[in-house]
Amino acid sequence: DGIVSSFEELANTALLTLHLEARAQIIYSLHTALTPSTSAPYLLEQEVNEPDPQVLKLNADVMTYDETITRHLRAPESRFVRTGLGRLIDAYLVGNAPLASPMNGRGCGRMQLNILVLQQNLKNVEEGVDLRRAAEYFALFEKGPDGVVAKAKADKEAGEAEADGEPDEEERRLRFSYDELKALMELCFSEQLANPERGVAAAAKRQMGEKMLALSEYTWQT
Repeated sequence: DGIVSSFEELANTALLTLHLEARAQIIYSLHTALTPSTSAPYLLEQEVNEPDPQVLKLNADVMTYDETITRHLRAPESRFVRTGLGRLIDAYLVGNAPLASPMNGRGCGRMQLNILVLQQNLKNVEEGVDLRRAAEYFALFEKGPDGVVAKAKADKEAGEAEADGEPDEEERRLRFSYDELKALMELCFSEQLANPERGVAAAAKRQMGEKMLALSEYTWQT
C-alpha cells in the first residue's frame, strides 16, 4: 500500500508540474511578445501583415505540448493540463497591455492579428476557447480616448440596469475595470507621450489628464 501511495503521489506531482509548466511557458512567451525591447515594437510606420514571431513560436510549442500529453496521458489528465489555457492568455494580454507601450494604430493592428492567430491555434487544443475579451480590449484602442470613456459609461449603465433583470454573463465578462481602462487610456496617448518634442508630450499629458478625469466619473474613482 505504501508503494502504491508513493507512486500515486509521484504521478500527481508530475501532472501538476505539467500543468504549471504549460502556463509558465505561455506567460514567458507572451511577456516576450508584449515587450518592445525583446520583440517587434508596436510603434510601427507601416502595416504589418505577419504576427509576431514569438506568437508563432508559442503556437508551435502549444501544439507540440498538446500532442505529447495526448500521447502519454489519459483523457482526464490531458484535460486538466490544457483546460484554462485560453482564459490565461485572455487575462494576461489585457492585464499586461502596458508592456506594449508605446503603441500606435498600426501596432494595435499587429496586436489584434496576434490575438486572432493565438485564438485559431487554441481552438485545436481547448474546446470552446475564445480570446474575445482581449480582442475587444485592443479594438477599443482604435476608438481612441473618447471611445474608452464611452465604454466606461456603457459599462456603468449596464451594471445599473442589472438591478432590473438577469445579468448577461457574456456581457459582464466584456466589461473592464477602472485599472484596465486607465491602462488602455495611457496606451492611447503613449505614442504622443513618447514623442521627443517636449511640447507634443506635454500637450498629450494634459489631454490625458482630462480624459482620465472623465473616466473616473464613470468608474467611481477619484
